[in-house]
Amino acid sequence: MDAEALLSPSSAVVRAFLAKRTTTSRCDFDDDDEKEETTLIAREFDGVTVRCSIPKGATTKALISLAFPKLSQQTTQQRRRREREDACKATLMETYGAMPAVTAVRVLTFSGGEEEEDDAPEFGCDVTVEVDLKRLAALNDDEKEENIEAISKVRTYAGYGTLRECLKRVSRTKREDDEDDDDDDWVPALRRQFVAPAVSMYCRVEEDESLKDAEEGRSCTVVIPMHISSSVSNNEDEVVIARAFLAHFAEASRSSARLSAAPFVNYHKPGNKPPLELTTTTTKTKTNNNNNDDENGICDDDEVDEMDLNANGGYISFVLFPRHVKTKESLERAVWLLASFPNFIKSHLKCSKAYWHGKMRGKAEELLETLKRAQKEPKASPKKKLMSGRTYVPR
Repeated sequence: MDAEALLSPSSAVVRAFLAKRTTTSRCDFDDDDEKEETTLIAREFDGVTVRCSIPKGATTKALISLAFPKLSQQTTQQRRRREREDACKATLMETYGAMPAVTAVRVLTFSGGEEEEDDAPEFGCDVTVEVDLKRLAALNDDEKEENIEAISKVRTYAGYGTLRECLKRVSRTKREDDEDDDDDDWVPALRRQFVAPAVSMYCRVEEDESLKDAEEGRSCTVVIPMHISSSVSNNEDEVVIARAFLAHFAEASRSSARLSAAPFVNYHKPGNKPPLELTTTTTKTKTNNNNNDDENGICDDDEVDEMDLNANGGYISFVLFPRHVKTKESLERAVWLLASFPNFIKSHLKCSKAYWHGKMRGKAEELLETLKRAQKEPKASPKKKLMSGRTYVPR
């Protein structure tokens, strides 16, 4: 199976669940036999738990819920959490707001206040999307397939809010920045995006002053520390393979003519200094409207984990320009490809090792067969004659 198909942004569990519930043979939503609660729980390759359920007595309503891997309280600030919540809500409403089959979108908040039960997601989940199965089944085949495909990608829209906001800022035009009043307080700070509890990436939006009015004057640098093997299961073979693969990956992206319009890729070997994006800090230098200069000189970057400064697989960085995230489809594709890149590398490592082991096993069996066929011929004993002329045969 292709790696891109294996690491698909759409959940096969959600797609199969909705497709089964909206088929022609199961569209009798008033059947008493279907009023029992139905729950299907699965875990995706990136650690996200997917929960598909039909509440008891509500045969026309399906709940698609997600539970992201929990992060420690020390890794995120309260302000950053609130920003991610707002970005998640905005992205989900933008995607599912005009969709007739989706009736409600609920996001877990950490604001400290008590939420109403109707606005809160399912217990233990971070996001819940409520789907009206009757409306979904009433659509024609093409529209129903599009709606099911969009709902199955809910974990892509609900997660990776920090990365998405950084890429959105790259694609903004100068006129949009001038119309936005909140853009005056923006500084090109370092932002941390968690892909998993132990895997994170760092994004920094930069602006070239000499090309400020040009279309390509703004760029986003995404640095991914590559942790190939943990201290518990240390595998030096995978580390060596990953370093060679990443170095060749960066070199091929620069030397290939077909990839001239692709994002710039750079690989930093382990043992050297980490990329400058992780070691330099950004400070606030803009004043407030109240003439309060207390925030000047304060670092606005997200904290870089000490473990990420000592990645055994090195660092891979991507530089994206507005042309790479110009449309909504290209933006979502860029978000998913960057977020799934660590899992993409790990899958290639496992597949490469399995392929090499299979080739070595086949070669070893071929050599054993060759050795078995190579039988040693017995030497013929030389004939000796006595003085009498008779032949001496040793016993």
